[in-house]
Amino acid sequence: MRSINTVICFLLVNASILCLLSCSQKSEDKKELKLSGWDLTWMQQVKSSLQKGDNRYKPAFDQVVKEANEALEAGVYSVTYKKMLPPSGSKHDYMSMGPYWWPDPDKPDGLPYIRKDGEVNPERDATDSPQLGKLSNSLRSLALAWYFSDNIAYAQKAAELLRVWFLNEETLMNPHLEFSQAIPGRTPGRFIGVIDGSALGRMADPILLLENSGAMTLEEQAGIRSWFTRYFRWLTESEHGKNEDAYHNNHSVAYDVQSASIAFLIGDTDFAARKVRELPGRRIDLMIEEDGSQPGELIRTRAFSYSVGNLGNFFNVAQIGLPLDVNVFAYKNVKGGSLQKGLDFLTGYIGKESEWPHQQISKWSDVENNLGLLVRRAGYIYKNPDYQKLWDDTFYEREQNNWNLLVYPELL
Repeated sequence: MRSINTVICFLLVNASILCLLSCSQKSEDKKELKLSGWDLTWMQQVKSSLQKGDNRYKPAFDQVVKEANEALEAGVYSVTYKKMLPPSGSKHDYMSMGPYWWPDPDKPDGLPYIRKDGEVNPERDATDSPQLGKLSNSLRSLALAWYFSDNIAYAQKAAELLRVWFLNEETLMNPHLEFSQAIPGRTPGRFIGVIDGSALGRMADPILLLENSGAMTLEEQAGIRSWFTRYFRWLTESEHGKNEDAYHNNHSVAYDVQSASIAFLIGDTDFAARKVRELPGRRIDLMIEEDGSQPGELIRTRAFSYSVGNLGNFFNVAQIGLPLDVNVFAYKNVKGGSLQKGLDFLTGYIGKESEWPHQQISKWSDVENNLGLLVRRAGYIYKNPDYQKLWDDTFYEREQNNWNLLVYPELL
């Protein structure tokens, strides 16, 4: 009898342990989801509207699914797949080439390379930057397709991409960008190459979303966060990272987006909030004039592109601050410059390419559409129906299939 009681007691104890482990696992699975820039409340509303047959966001959803299906059929990405060898001798080290540097036609070997601002050298395609861009875009499409369709196959493919780039010993990237944007004959890497890591920052919300999909184990999630923690340390403590942070043009604002997004991913929300709080004094005061122009971007050969792109970065940093109770969208500097003034300056040239008084050697329409996406976001942020009307009348038909519509709210 005592033996039977002992066995029963043993079984009950083990059952209790299993229950505790199971409850712990379920609790972890149901952890509260917080995103760094994407608006989860809006995403829930869009998902509900799609399920009810509302067609306003269906083109964007269909496009995301199309891109996710393409990603399912595509391979995986790794820094070890490149044919070139970084100066370190390890293919695990990321490397890229400065986009605007070309062989010197007056030199037999082309060295050292010379600069042609705004003209991208196709040799860059042989380095890691195209793969990193494809990885970032694929993760976004797969994560969104999973969230809005509940098809686990998308999350599983995304998890595979993450394992190959960040976890598998044979294929992972070392967490630094020391050899980013090298210039043949001049330097093996530059601090402005840190901007290549913007693609890593854009992975923060897709990864946070995928952590609730069940496609990754807790160990894998911890491993990915560990990689980003080590990269974040390099980003904020290395000479390259510090110099990029101190730069006075679009590079420093892109650094803010990247570092704040990754800080949010690894749980350092204090850093993320501080970066947003610093935005007025360190960036807006220096970069945006009373009329909303950005002189540091207007000197480029693609002045419209750089102005719109940098304003987009400003919006993205400011967006990170909203769930952290830091709102800089209404800030105005002593000159009268602000993010809204920056937007109004650029919207004044919508449909007026011929009146743009600065250089723009690349295509105008794509950049104008990107500006339209900022107009849409501004309508909601500033509760301004004029912005929403401009979006509806001018840009909705052009950009109705853009993924931004699924993650950023508009003024309805």
